[in-house]
Amino acid sequence: MKKPRIDEIEMLRGMAFLAVVMQHALAHYFPMTDTRLEDGVILGLLLLLSKFAVPLFVFITGLVLFYNYDGDIRYGAFIRKRFKDVILPYIPWAVLYAVTFQRLNLYEAGSLPKLGMMIFTGKASYHLWYIVMIAQFYLLFPLLQRMVRRWKPKSVRTAAIIVLALGLLYVWLMDQGGAVYRSADAWDIPFLSAFFTAYLDRNALMFFFYFALGAAAGLYLDHWRAWLIRCRHYLTALYALMVCWMLYVVVSHFKLYPDVIIRYDDLSLLRPEMAVFLTVSVLAVYAASISFMKNAPVWLRQMLTLAGIYSYIAYLAHAYMLRYTERAADWLLPGGSITLRTLTAFALSAVVSVALAYLLRL
Repeated sequence: MKKPRIDEIEMLRGMAFLAVVMQHALAHYFPMTDTRLEDGVILGLLLLLSKFAVPLFVFITGLVLFYNYDGDIRYGAFIRKRFKDVILPYIPWAVLYAVTFQRLNLYEAGSLPKLGMMIFTGKASYHLWYIVMIAQFYLLFPLLQRMVRRWKPKSVRTAAIIVLALGLLYVWLMDQGGAVYRSADAWDIPFLSAFFTAYLDRNALMFFFYFALGAAAGLYLDHWRAWLIRCRHYLTALYALMVCWMLYVVVSHFKLYPDVIIRYDDLSLLRPEMAVFLTVSVLAVYAASISFMKNAPVWLRQMLTLAGIYSYIAYLAHAYMLRYTERAADWLLPGGSITLRTLTAFALSAVVSVALAYLLRL
């Protein structure tokens, strides 16, 4: 029997998609020479508030898969469905980005192997690494689901302890990222070493905890929601405190003399402190989505849900749209505030990407 739909999932997808677009609009504007200190602070705050995007997408994947699939899975049928839904739409966009972003000439000798490698590794554009990473979870899911069905804890408390232990293990793994890279580089094992060096940022292992957290939420959904509602004020307060603390750390590393240089190196995803922050972010955002479903204006719920419904194709398209919406923002606000131009490019790209995804589905 088909399970009831999880009402907040599309809203969460919409929030994650908008956060991705915000990050990539920021990445274009903050290195500019006319970025002022005040712009750097505001953009740093916006970056922190949008950093939950990838962890939330991974979390949603784990939640939906473990919520929907609680019986036997036919591996071939499962993979065919994911190939149709995820990989087939990805390939033409990867080709487009290889040609336009990487200047790949498809008529040159040797271009097809280069294209195949770009598709396989997600190197055609800066945002396609995520597709390569999430595809690994799909490949592993039937095996993981079988293991969980066999050893699923009957007690929610036991499951919570396991998740906490996995979280501590994940923080430790993030702290050992450099050691993992150096060891894999020294081993020099074909394919495998590259997976832990050049492509470490798209190795599913480096994001496993967000998937596991989503799996726990999907397996114990009612308990998960009840806990978030009960703890929402504490989670929101903790999230706000961590945002303030991390913003202070980031701004303290800005270079002010002789020129202002803005950098956000402290906010890369694969760092132990970021693992803690991003976990809290996912919890706070999910708790906020439950409140939004009940209290937010109808237009806001509809907007986020619409973005969520079309989020995958919009995600694939948004990097290409940003190329033009950034120009539009600069044309609309020539010499204007970097912050305003960033927000304008973000808004235009989000709207155009969702609209294009809607039209492609017709």
